[in-house]
Amino acid sequence: MQRRTFVKSALALGAASATAAWAQQREKFPSKPIKFVVPFAAGGGGDLTARMLAQRVSERTGNPIVVENRVGAGGNIGAEYVMKSPPDGYTVLNMSSTYPIQAALNPRLGFDPINDMQPIMMVARDPLLLMVNTASPLKSIKDMIDFAKKNPHKLTHGSAGVGSIAHLGMEEMAFMMNIDLVHVPYKGSSQAFNDLLGNSVDLMLSSATFGAPYVKSGRVRALAVVGEKRGPSLPDVPTFTEVGFPDYKVVDWKAVAGPKGIPADIVAFLNAELNAALKHKAVTDKFEAEGSTAVGGTPEQMMQIVRSDIERWKTVAEKAKVKIE
Repeated sequence: MQRRTFVKSALALGAASATAAWAQQREKFPSKPIKFVVPFAAGGGGDLTARMLAQRVSERTGNPIVVENRVGAGGNIGAEYVMKSPPDGYTVLNMSSTYPIQAALNPRLGFDPINDMQPIMMVARDPLLLMVNTASPLKSIKDMIDFAKKNPHKLTHGSAGVGSIAHLGMEEMAFMMNIDLVHVPYKGSSQAFNDLLGNSVDLMLSSATFGAPYVKSGRVRALAVVGEKRGPSLPDVPTFTEVGFPDYKVVDWKAVAGPKGIPADIVAFLNAELNAALKHKAVTDKFEAEGSTAVGGTPEQMMQIVRSDIERWKTVAEKAKVKIE
C-alpha cells in the first residue's frame, strides 16, 4: 500500500513537473520570429497592411516579425500553407475578403476554410475604388456603362486573380449595371495595377488603402468609391450611391488567422497585440487618410464575418454565373 502511494505520488509529481516545464516554455512566446504570410504579391493592399501591422507588433513585443509573400491560386497557396503549418502561433495568415470568396466558389481547396482555421482578429475594412488610366476616355460611371453597352466584351478589368475580391466585386457590379466586361487575372493586385498604368487593361477595382495615393497623385483616375458618403481622402470622387447604385456595398477587409489548434493563450496574446497595434497613431492616421476603418475585436466576431461572407459570395456567384474551375 505504501509502495502504491509512493508510486502515485511520484507520478503526480512528475506530471506536475512536466506541466510546470511546459507552462514555463509557453511563457516564452514569442521566442522566435513570427511569420506573417501574405497570399498575394508584394506591393498590394494586403501586403501594405501586413507590413504596417508587423512593424507595430514587432515594436511592441521586441520580437521580429517576417512578412512572407506566397502567391498564386487566388490566395489559396498562401492560405493552405498557413492552415497546414504547426499550430504554435508562429505562422499566421494575413487574410482578406478573398478568403471567403474562395471558400464559397472553389470546390477543390486543399484545406477546410472553417474547420482548419483559427480566427485571431479582424483588422480593417476598406471601401473599394474603381479606377481607370488617366488617358481613358471614361470620365464617369455613365461613360463606362454607355461604352460597355455599345461595345460588349470590349472593356477589360484586372485583378489579383480568379476569385479575388476585385474579380467578384467587378462581376457583381457588371451584373447590377447589366454590362459585360472581360476579366484579366494576375498573380497580385500590384501587377494588375502596373498594367492599368500601362493602359493594358481598362478598369481595376481596388481597396482605397491601395488606390487612393495613386488617385491623389494623378497617376490614375477614380470613377467611383463604395460608401454612403465621400471619403475625406478622395472628396472629389463620387460614391456608387451618388451615381445610382446604392446597393453596391463591396468592401475589402483584412484579418489575421492561423491554423486550428493554436493554444488559447497564444491566440489571446496575438489578438491583444494586434488590437493594440490598431490604436497606434501612425496606423489610425494612415487608415483615416485612406478612408479605411480599423475594426479589431475578438476571434469570434471575425469568424462570424467569414461565415456570413461565404454565404454572401455564394449568392453573388450564382447571380453572376461565376465559377472557379
